[in-house]
Amino acid sequence: MSLNPSRLKPLPGLLLISTLGLCTTFHALAESVNPVSTPLQLNIAAGELSQALNALGQQTGILLSYSPDLVDGLSSQGLSGQYTVMQGLSQLLSGTGLQVEHLANGGFLIRSQASDNDDQATALPLMQVEGAAAGYGYAAIESGEMRNAVRGDLAETLSIIPSVRVADKSSSSLQQGDIKPAELSIRGAAPYQNKLMLDGASIDNLMDPAQRENPSNYTSVAGHSQGIFLNTDFLSQVEVIDVNASASEGGFSGGVIKAETKSYDGESFFQISHRRTRDSWTNFHIDPAQLGEFGDGAAQAVTGVPGDFQPNFRKDQMSLQGATRIGDIGIFAGLDEQTSRIWQKQVVDIDFEHFAQTGRIFKPSEERSLDTYSRSGVLRLDMLEQDYLLNASLSFSEYDQDTFFINFLDSDFDSRHQGLNLSVNYGQHFGDTRLDLNVSAGISSDERYFKHDVLDQYRYTTIYQGGFIGGYGDLESEQRTLASTLKLSTPLNDTLTFDYGGELRWLNFRQNRLNDFTYNEYTLDFTQPLPPQSGLGSWSPADQYHAREVIYQAGEIKFNTLNAAAFTELNGDHQRFFWRTGLRLERDDWLGNTNLAPRLSAGIYLDAAKRYRITAGANRYYGKSFLAYRLRELERDLIVIRSRTSPTAEYQSVDVSRDWFYQDLDTPYDDELNLGISGPLMSGEAGLMLVERKGERQVRTRYNADTDMYWFDNSGSSRTHQVDLYWRSTPAEWLGAYWAINTSASWMDKQTDTTYGNSSSGYLSNSNSADDEVWFEGKRILKRDLPANDFATPVSINVDLITRSGDDRLQLRNAFAFTNGYRSLRNIGIDTDTGLRQYEVHKQGSTLRWDMSIDFRLLESRNSPYLRLDIVNVTDNENVISAESNLQLFGVGRQYWLELGYRF
Repeated sequence: MSLNPSRLKPLPGLLLISTLGLCTTFHALAESVNPVSTPLQLNIAAGELSQALNALGQQTGILLSYSPDLVDGLSSQGLSGQYTVMQGLSQLLSGTGLQVEHLANGGFLIRSQASDNDDQATALPLMQVEGAAAGYGYAAIESGEMRNAVRGDLAETLSIIPSVRVADKSSSSLQQGDIKPAELSIRGAAPYQNKLMLDGASIDNLMDPAQRENPSNYTSVAGHSQGIFLNTDFLSQVEVIDVNASASEGGFSGGVIKAETKSYDGESFFQISHRRTRDSWTNFHIDPAQLGEFGDGAAQAVTGVPGDFQPNFRKDQMSLQGATRIGDIGIFAGLDEQTSRIWQKQVVDIDFEHFAQTGRIFKPSEERSLDTYSRSGVLRLDMLEQDYLLNASLSFSEYDQDTFFINFLDSDFDSRHQGLNLSVNYGQHFGDTRLDLNVSAGISSDERYFKHDVLDQYRYTTIYQGGFIGGYGDLESEQRTLASTLKLSTPLNDTLTFDYGGELRWLNFRQNRLNDFTYNEYTLDFTQPLPPQSGLGSWSPADQYHAREVIYQAGEIKFNTLNAAAFTELNGDHQRFFWRTGLRLERDDWLGNTNLAPRLSAGIYLDAAKRYRITAGANRYYGKSFLAYRLRELERDLIVIRSRTSPTAEYQSVDVSRDWFYQDLDTPYDDELNLGISGPLMSGEAGLMLVERKGERQVRTRYNADTDMYWFDNSGSSRTHQVDLYWRSTPAEWLGAYWAINTSASWMDKQTDTTYGNSSSGYLSNSNSADDEVWFEGKRILKRDLPANDFATPVSINVDLITRSGDDRLQLRNAFAFTNGYRSLRNIGIDTDTGLRQYEVHKQGSTLRWDMSIDFRLLESRNSPYLRLDIVNVTDNENVISAESNLQLFGVGRQYWLELGYRF
């Protein structure tokens, strides 16, 4: 199944066909299972009901949701003996006037017995308890807590979590027309070393996720770390595992992101909305040196992709979502489309009259519009009111951008990123053993389609006079996956649980060039008297002869790989001590490596009620490998080069074998040490965590100028120290409204031999060895000891204040983000005495941004139109977020988003 341009529009048809297959599979599975109710040994002390519910969640591993005001002041007689989950909950709630409902996601909702006639009970903020991860390292964001005022992407949603850093350029004033999701880092790792999961299935992009679109990409397509661009408005919860990951988790060296789509939760609903912003609703903060270029809407740089300057844009988003029940099946469906139109200039000419009038020597061409759209959708089915869990979801996204290369005549092309994923989850108790199974299938692709497939370069003609003409042809990269994960959990006794299981993931990679792309190089004949110059140091294209031809032949490069993993883990909880020790064995078939990852976490409860705890851990995480590691070498077989030295000489074939060579690589890994303390504090939950991550065997691109050879090796390394502090309040009633506060603060220090931002990409950027010496602030050090340039803001503080009226008619969010002492690493050239590279740190001031969102239901009825206003950077602060080439990059100024919708 290929996502080529001829079949781009029928994606909805593909979605329909897949949906029919999903439904058939779903019903077949539903008919094959046999509901079983298994008693568990439960020991819960009498006391406050809230503490008893927390203890039940920890002992059973269930997802338990309830409004804190419902249990405030209530007590429970506790439990001791063998109970099913439903029996245990019913016993704890006996005499309280509360009842329990089994949700479609396998969790349980506690509500008042009168809530069937009282919508308010389900509208209140929910406290959630998840037993398995409570003591180790875990952060979950519910749908009502998700940040979505600006981009509404995953990076913005997770920015409240202290371990997460977001690419600074995503908030740049220069690029507010962009709608592509921002990249994010966890614990200082590269964005492509996170593991992203949707409904239990991995949706990582393993093609070239670090690749950026630029004029040197003859043989590769720009990628993204996310195989599917998620609309976070369709998610019920996002969980981040950033420390003490279980042995069941693998394929990352940063963190694991687990996103769960919404599901039918007992009430049918439907919502339609339209959201928009404009450049006229936006204040821009621009470096004075760039004001003219920004106003022109075209970079004054020589060549490149447009997008650096977007003064004129409009962005719109249309969204539909709803849930209902048909028989025993709960259904949720969502469809979203974002569009952006940017007006920009493609060609820049040298114009001295323009210089006399404006002081800028380059005059942009006529303005033209560029359109980008991003669509996403999800369909989820859940079996309801069963003792087993069974759900299936089908999700897709497609991103399409119309663009060109600046000063490349006739270089128009279409850039696309598409993804499709089917995930089925089944969970049930068989005797004392809990079984959880996921089966998934997915496709993701990165594609580009040029108007032309011949590029002519005239070496002695300026780019302002037609030095580059043409395009790079059509190129597709595609990844297909079939995967399954299995986890079993068996209690050995009252204090020990044995977890074990495995994972298989088959991947098919394909790169396809649809037609020959030819690169022609023209030069002057220096054996003859040179013709008259057409400009300073420039000659007419007609005066140059064809000197070199490179043909990138049409054809496919494809191969398969099968990665496998097995894990075993022992969980213990005895009196005030708890621990988890495990091993994960991973086979990286692509690199031919078998790796053993030990995991160890332990802790102690500081009080008899087990509310306060200290944890410590030592863990190893092996990362991912990518198509690019071998693709660069395989591409040589499809390249033909011939050249000549004069207009009359014969063409000679050029050996292309000496360009890239492959050497055996090891899988990169991170070693982690951590220490933390957490527990209730001031009507909320607080925690402090100290983490050290040491990254080794990171893959880097190496280049030898003497032999003109490129290759990958494991010379990269990094070291990250981080201190996290968080406090999340229990939602409380005050002044007739419900209030919740989420706060986080983090300090980070990172050293690395490379950067992971937009300027470079780790394994796809040239890098001298981490063991090479460099000059840094007057001292000779190893390159590996340089401070990181990206995703390493020293201090980051986030505060979200969420307010909801008693009837949920008015919702107000105030989100504050503060960073202190941003450090930007600069390469200032070569030291003439030693020949070593020189670096220095450019220190920038602190930044503060206050975003506000107001959501107002126009009618008292819950079936009502609503109005939402998002104000980004309310105080219009001038925030410097980075500096490049002596120019400052500012965050966006005050910006307004308006949303109109109807909720049924």
